[in-house]
Amino acid sequence: MGPDTVESLYEKMDFGILDFDNTDVLYTDLLDDGSYATITDNDGHMPETLETEIVFSVYDDNDSFQWSVTLEDSLYFQELYSAAESTEALLATLQDIRQEHIELYDSL
Repeated sequence: MGPDTVESLYEKMDFGILDFDNTDVLYTDLLDDGSYATITDNDGHMPETLETEIVFSVYDDNDSFQWSVTLEDSLYFQELYSAAESTEALLATLQDIRQEHIELYDSL
């Protein structure tokens, strides 16, 4: 599966491609407050396949990083996106996953 498949999946979820610091990333506006999210691979680039581990990052309206969460792949993100009733619900789910990752890391 190549980049076209990745692009197609994310287009359906209202993500576009943005040149972010001379690197293509997936981008979407989140809330009316000007916040937005990017999706990248672990190296900060657009995921090459749907099975690539992804990082969902949230920024405020001043382009300041707020938080991020790593997910196993784009297909898992699509499941979370489809199950969420709203953007707020999706963000809450992602923050719960983030907290689980933090607690797991702290227990090691």
